[in-house]
Amino acid sequence: MTLRNIPLKWSKKHRARLEKAAGVAKVDLLCTALTWRLLRTQARSQFSTVAFPEAAKGGTDDREMLRVSLTGPQLAQLTERTLWGTLPMVAATPGERAMYQRAYDAVAAVIDGVDLSITDGAAVPDIVIDARIASE
Repeated sequence: MTLRNIPLKWSKKHRARLEKAAGVAKVDLLCTALTWRLLRTQARSQFSTVAFPEAAKGGTDDREMLRVSLTGPQLAQLTERTLWGTLPMVAATPGERAMYQRAYDAVAAVIDGVDLSITDGAAVPDIVIDARIASE
């Protein structure tokens, strides 16, 4: 069992990521239908009014890739809740922790690349959660 994310949870770096994420107008998340269903469930919070796009329509294969558009507030909450899901006392299984860690790392990489000093409205790159991308 590892507790590598506990210091990050309350770090200045993580708080800066949340502030950047909240200011994003739109970003697309690409992942499988099953991954989105799990992330969406984790991202919802009983204390938040942020709503997330619905899961894939009925009959969608769990392995089918989806493009989910997120706003800044949605991205900030997804960032916070996926980090929270990596903690051993939160996720039910090591597999869930690994999935949330992978999602957090992908989201963090995109957020870290956002330059707040650019005023030309450059698009934020897609967040991709798919190990096959490099091999295709």
